[in-house]
Amino acid sequence: MSLAVILTPEAKADVAEAAKWYRRHSALAADNFLIAVGVALARIEAYPTAHVVVDAGTGARRALMRKYPHRVLYLIDGHCLVVFAVMHHRRDELTWRERLI
Repeated sequence: MSLAVILTPEAKADVAEAAKWYRRHSALAADNFLIAVGVALARIEAYPTAHVVVDAGTGARRALMRKYPHRVLYLIDGHCLVVFAVMHHRRDELTWRERLI
């Protein structure tokens, strides 16, 4: 049985903001970014425990996106996979850690 993937409003805003940034540079890059997000979410759904734990206290995990310098951060919560951040690698780690509080 596969777990449902749920994006928090903050994660949705992360994706929208990044796609907007890519769109200013190239419509194709923005479209490919959104496809890469979908691929990352599908990998998380298919293999939820395969990704590295980045916060032992909460069990938060990180999945890296291919071809884009972003990471998808999520929690396994019962029968759901809660994506709470989609962030560029250079963003401060504190930014996503604050979302776990």
